Amino acid sequence: MRKVLALIALMTALCVALGGCVLRGPKAQSAGEISLPEPSDEPENMILGESMSGAMSEVTFYRAAQDFSGFTTYTQTLRTDAGASLAEAAVEALLAAGTRATSDVRLLDFEFSRGTATVNLSIDAQNAASPQELLALEAAIGNTLLGIDGVRGVNVLVGGISAGCCQLPVGVQTQVTQSVTAAYAQMQAESERLKQPDAEPIERAALLYFPSSDGQWLLPELRAVSSGADGFASSLIDALKLGPLDERSAVASIPEGAELMEEGPVTESLGTGERVLTLNFSSALANYLAFSGVDVWQLAGSVTLTACSFLPELDAVRITVNGEPITMCAIGETILNFPDGLMRRRDFSGRVGSVATLYLLDDADRLSAVERPVSMRVALSPKSLLTELFSFTGVESGYRLPLLTPVYPEDLLGVQVVGGVARVNLSANFYRSCQNLSPRAERDLIYAMVNTLCALEDIRAARFYIEGRAADTLAGSVYLRSVLLPNPGLVAPTPQPTPTAES
Repeated sequence: MRKVLALIALMTALCVALGGCVLRGPKAQSAGEISLPEPSDEPENMILGESMSGAMSEVTFYRAAQDFSGFTTYTQTLRTDAGASLAEAAVEALLAAGTRATSDVRLLDFEFSRGTATVNLSIDAQNAASPQELLALEAAIGNTLLGIDGVRGVNVLVGGISAGCCQLPVGVQTQVTQSVTAAYAQMQAESERLKQPDAEPIERAALLYFPSSDGQWLLPELRAVSSGADGFASSLIDALKLGPLDERSAVASIPEGAELMEEGPVTESLGTGERVLTLNFSSALANYLAFSGVDVWQLAGSVTLTACSFLPELDAVRITVNGEPITMCAIGETILNFPDGLMRRRDFSGRVGSVATLYLLDDADRLSAVERPVSMRVALSPKSLLTELFSFTGVESGYRLPLLTPVYPEDLLGVQVVGGVARVNLSANFYRSCQNLSPRAERDLIYAMVNTLCALEDIRAARFYIEGRAADTLAGSVYLRSVLLPNPGLVAPTPQPTPTAES
């Protein structure tokens, strides 16, 4: 009996000893089990700054048939680097293909914001052999970009001007064009119909530009507009007066509650050959702008970007007050001068911003998706987005992170994206600031970062390090020695903007 008891005691001790060990040898698997690899502890090099391994993506390109009756397609794999847009790379590759219509055409500028792409081609595109050939080039770009995830609309400009077709705006392309011949015939028919009295209006998709809620940027919003008795110009101004449909990140540029325009917008051709849209406001404009908190540059930029991005062959906008043109406006310490009173799209294109989705706690302590106006560059940068997120630490009201001790941009040492996983290197100060977090606060902080990063197209998961070393947890609850996927189940429902009849 003593031998039996001794044997049991020995076996018990052996089990206890093995229970504290990590077995790294192969493990027998039953049917259906998957053996996961052990997570690595530290990266090979300290993660500093921002780096992204080139993402490889397949893109379907469109090329118009010689008779414009349809399109042929081909697939090509493109590589994009840190902060680069796949849509922009696709336009470059399409132009580099070197068809007759694109042999000399270059990409001058590319804007991507809120799901819409604005493609500005060099004036060489005007050398197209026919209007159909130019329309085919625009449609090929639109068709190609609409096949990329996240692209909902494509606006093509030539030399910063909307080329138009049959004296009508082409507008923002939101659907794949099947036949250039059919599209051109429809525009011809619409152009003739609008010449008739009491003609039914036609509708186009346009980009309206509104000042961001923080006063720093001009944000595009995709909107349907119809031709009125005076054409599309009046419809654009009326749409701007209504303000943005989504008021979470943008505000109206033309104050409501008063009719400030002395007369409707007028389009004229100058002796130089330029086409100009003139808007004449009353002397009450300055008071209403001050009351609404809108700067002159925001009104001017909103109108100029909206009109010049849509109305065909419009070179500039002139805004007058009691007949006197506005010849300068200030953006912070920067002064914009318009000696001839003419405001061109390029004067304000540098202020086109975007919107990033940050995940923060609301007043009810729920993790919520918050739209934050940012530059287009920041919207593509994982490190910049986390820096934006850190600016909400220690905030006592409104949206915030669950950290009472402020953390700073310097506490984000680096972000490296490899294979869709963002590897985030944080400072010791950040780690110390997290030590007293409750389990829920620790969870909310971590998934605020994970969900924010994974809102970017090329990131599917995140992994965290402290001074280049893997930590088990930040405050004892959430295990960090593996990649973390976004957790949409923690996020409160987002209130949707109320649609209007014009939407």
